[in-house]
Amino acid sequence: MGEISSIKTTILIVTNAIMTSMWVRVLRTLFEMATGDNNADFCESNLKPALANAIVTSFLEGVNAVMGVTKSNPANVIMFVVVRAGVEFLAAPALPCDCMQHLFTAAFWGFGEMCRFGCFTVDGIMGGSDTAKSIRYTVGPVAFFCGAFGEWLMVFQVLLTGNPNRSVLVTAFIGFCVIAWPIGFMTLFKQLLKQRKKHFKAQANKRKNEYVLF
Repeated sequence: MGEISSIKTTILIVTNAIMTSMWVRVLRTLFEMATGDNNADFCESNLKPALANAIVTSFLEGVNAVMGVTKSNPANVIMFVVVRAGVEFLAAPALPCDCMQHLFTAAFWGFGEMCRFGCFTVDGIMGGSDTAKSIRYTVGPVAFFCGAFGEWLMVFQVLLTGNPNRSVLVTAFIGFCVIAWPIGFMTLFKQLLKQRKKHFKAQANKRKNEYVLF
């Protein structure tokens, strides 16, 4: 039993470290764009591949959930990554790579996932870290809210962008996504806030008990 637990921990540390590095690369590319004299070609040749690699690699989280390596709901994890992949691989190509909506979304994706997977990695190495969890539950809601808002902005901009080759059905589907996006977001956001509240409540009770003991 202990050997299985050790294998699971190793898998989590390795996969989370890989996913962290992928999102760090996204942030590094965005930093290079912000500080250098880089144009849309740089975005196409550097940011898009970095995002594609990070998103595809993020499916490792879904694999871990399906294999029972984590306690996460596989459906929720896979849906989260699939939605993000849909935005980047289907909506983003209809917009300029260096448009505000795309860069804003990529920045909060990168920031949020770097912190999330980084905290998972630290938590695995240390065998449980309240500090890492607290950072994750502090950064997570902000990054998730801003990232989801950026996704909605991208889809909405695609809807506004005229395309004579777009069918009525595709336009209707994009419109449906624009309307449904906030509903799906609020459902996941409430779950995240509930987890955050549970964590910090447990932390408060722990400190209270330690104070009583001393």
